[in-house]
Amino acid sequence: MTDLAQRTTRRAPSLAATLLLRCALYLGPLSVAVAGVRPLGATPWQVSIGTLILGWSAAQALAGAGTTVARRRGSSAGARVVGAGFAAATVLWSALILLAPAELTGTDRATALAVGIGGLATLATVTAALVTHTEAAVIRWSLPCWLLAAVSLAGSLGDTLADRVPVLLLLPIAIAAAATRAFRPALGRTATVGLCAADLRGTAGRLLLGAGQAGCAALLWRAGPPAATSPAVLPLLAAAPVLEALIGWHRRQVQAGLDVAESDEEFREHVGGVTLVTVAALLPPLAAGLALSLGAYQLPGGIEGAREVVLALAGGILLSGVLAITLLLAAHGRTAVAALLAVAPPLAAVATPLVPVLPPDPLPTVVAILAATHLVGLLTVAQTAADPRRTP
Repeated sequence: MTDLAQRTTRRAPSLAATLLLRCALYLGPLSVAVAGVRPLGATPWQVSIGTLILGWSAAQALAGAGTTVARRRGSSAGARVVGAGFAAATVLWSALILLAPAELTGTDRATALAVGIGGLATLATVTAALVTHTEAAVIRWSLPCWLLAAVSLAGSLGDTLADRVPVLLLLPIAIAAAATRAFRPALGRTATVGLCAADLRGTAGRLLLGAGQAGCAALLWRAGPPAATSPAVLPLLAAAPVLEALIGWHRRQVQAGLDVAESDEEFREHVGGVTLVTVAALLPPLAAGLALSLGAYQLPGGIEGAREVVLALAGGILLSGVLAITLLLAAHGRTAVAALLAVAPPLAAVATPLVPVLPPDPLPTVVAILAATHLVGLLTVAQTAADPRRTP
């Protein structure tokens, strides 16, 4: 068993503690979006979607590159990679806002610019915290964002006292404070940052993966009326901790197999068992999404908008499964396959108007595309995870 003996043993942190930290960390971007709902609503939808795609793509790419550099050169170097990458994304966003036509940015370009920069800064904060393992500290520094979100919600419910709080004035300060804490490690001494050709290819793959994932979310959101498709956010929010738990459990179980297996055959059997459980955990989103999709057409026709709401929920559940599948594939080193699966739904949606037999209503078509992607991805995960050569 020479190949197994050469592998190193790593003690992973508690899965429960990691799960709680990640969930609390992701509340930062959510609270910023809630607190900044007014400027978000004052800009065209292209601004919100552009911020989501650019920011999430950068976060996926830089999280991988930053973690690689941090493992080789230390957390200071990793934080600098994340900072440099998001600085470039901010420059790109600024150029796009200044050069884009007014119908895409709105008449107030300053608001569109601020929305994008705020979103990018928030995602940069989360990415830096993950790379430098300072989640707990960044969460504490993000508490003002949570408080401003609560005040904004109270104001929307009619609280006159909350209306007196200058949320939009304080929000940039809160975002900057959390970002300052997240990038504090970047101020330390570090060696020259370097990425090899393989690292750059992996970063490019994760960039495309992030763009595809964000594109799927944007596609579902724009597939129907906002009031009907907004329920799709609910399963996505619920899926975040479940995704963390599933991927964390999968990694820990495979690593445990490396520690306890006494032969390659025993390790293959262990990986096969883990794969079976993982695939079984990914089946409920597909089953629930298909059941809701079919049930949407059994609703009475007199309930206005009910079908769209149920279809949106089905789409959100299916999308959560697609996100889990693509992240698992990326963890196994199949970033290119994960990226192809992620970009397939937006590309298929663009091509559907060219097929005359498909229904003109986009929401059922998008839900069907997500279901097909989920099924293909599930088969790919089963094949990949069962291969003991592709340990995460």
